Amino acid sequence: MIKNDRQLKTSKKWLRSFEHDLAEIEKKYGAEKNKRKLLSQGYVEQIAQLKEEIKEYQVMKSTPLPLVLRAQNAAAISKQIVYLRLARGLTQANLAHKIGCKQSDISRLEDESYEGFTYSLLNRIAKAFDVKLEISFIISEVKKSHGANLSEPEPVSSLRP
Repeated sequence: MIKNDRQLKTSKKWLRSFEHDLAEIEKKYGAEKNKRKLLSQGYVEQIAQLKEEIKEYQVMKSTPLPLVLRAQNAAAISKQIVYLRLARGLTQANLAHKIGCKQSDISRLEDESYEGFTYSLLNRIAKAFDVKLEISFIISEVKKSHGANLSEPEPVSSLRP
């Protein structure tokens, strides 16, 4: 995932390089279909991935924020933090200053493998972005063995400590 303009620039440079190398392979092995296909497969996959990441970054940067951003797992929380930061025109360092931490901490929070979110941290981030934080518990499976007759609960608009 591309998270800033420097990474965008680097990704575009790699994309041009891979596209150039792929063109060279196609030129050199044009008549040898199997060899060309074997040598070019990695390039084709890398080009597709870079194009998708570039597109995703550009969309996040240019698209107005929706009224609600939902995240159903830690990786999605990280992605939404990046989206909010880009939409607000903040760097990682700017956001770090707003919530009282280091830029490297923001980088870690934006890593899709990070799972150490706390309510306190998410609340500080929400305040920095001037958004409301809402956490929901959604029943995904009704246990019939308990004989409970559970219907859809009324939504709770906010929980206050």
